[in-house]
Amino acid sequence: MIGPFVVVGVAIQAIAWRLVALRRAPFWPSVIVVWAILGIVALVIGEPVCCEDRGLAVAPAVGAASGLLLYGATRVVVTLASRWPVVAASVEDTYSRSGETSPVVAWVTTLAVVVPGEELFWRGVATPWLVDATATVPGAALAWLAAVAVASVWASLPFIAAAVVGGALWTALAVWGGGVAAPIASHLVWTACMIAWPPAGARAKVAG
Repeated sequence: MIGPFVVVGVAIQAIAWRLVALRRAPFWPSVIVVWAILGIVALVIGEPVCCEDRGLAVAPAVGAASGLLLYGATRVVVTLASRWPVVAASVEDTYSRSGETSPVVAWVTTLAVVVPGEELFWRGVATPWLVDATATVPGAALAWLAAVAVASVWASLPFIAAAVVGGALWTALAVWGGGVAAPIASHLVWTACMIAWPPAGARAKVAG
């Protein structure tokens, strides 16, 4: 049952993200609905574990610290890369999506639904399933590559970069911690910081 769920979940994401990229579906409703459904189903049939290889205090703490480090690195890279117009335009377009809903809705839904749903699906179900089907390193690599492939459907540099770099970190944390506690903590901290203190080129978009 897990295998079909992962396949269907990947297909749902690919279709939804492509429709959003083509502006044939609204960004926020699509993201919220997809991750709410996949997150709930992951909890019901996937039974993702918390942190069976690390303590309940250790895994989230390490995850949160890694999220802060990732945020710092992201700010530096975005600042440097935004010197190229194509990158700057892509960053601005990504943050302009925040104008499609209120800041409160963006904060609450992203941190309470989108991030947990994404981690429950990719790191709580897909990664363990592929690891069990193969081995630790190849299974984790396959899960990471699959997430990157799905993110590429956005045709957005920031989304793809987040899947490549952030996805690699969160997959590694899931394997290290033996569950979703560390990657969820990391992803939540990184996302919260990116919303609260966005890159310079996106501040006007967020403020507007």
